Amino acid sequence: MRFEASIAVKAAREKVYSAYTDFEAAPKWSRQANAVAASVTGNMVRLETTSAGSGRKSVRVMKLSPPERVESEGETRFTRTSTIVRFEEVPDGTRVTATLDVRFKGRWGWVLRTPGKADVESSALEELASFAKYAEKL
Repeated sequence: MRFEASIAVKAAREKVYSAYTDFEAAPKWSRQANAVAASVTGNMVRLETTSAGSGRKSVRVMKLSPPERVESEGETRFTRTSTIVRFEEVPDGTRVTATLDVRFKGRWGWVLRTPGKADVESSALEELASFAKYAEKL
C-alpha cells in the first residue's frame, strides 16, 4: 500500500526541516508519539518511539539529507513501513510531502489492507496538519 500526503507550512524550509528533525520535541506535535529517544551518528538516526495509544515501542532508522528530505524505515508487529518526507520551498513557505509505503506482514495483510489504507492515510494527514501548526508557531 503506497500513498502520498502533503501540506503547506508557512515557514522557511530550514526552520521546518529543523522542527521536523528535533526528534525529542515530536511528542509536542505528534498524536502518535508519547516519548521519543534518538541517537544520531552523522546523517543516520535511530529513533525509538513509545506509542501514545498503545504504549508499544517501535524503532525507525532514518537517513537525513538536510534540508531536502528525511528517509526512514520501521517495523511494527503487523507492518513494515518506508517513508520519505520531502521539504520543498514554495512562495509562502514550505511544502512538506510524505510518501509512505506500508507493507502488512503475514495473514494480517489480508485482514488489514482495505480498512488499513483509509486509517493510514487519515493518520498521516492528521500528523502533517499537527506538525504544520507546531512548526508555524516556532
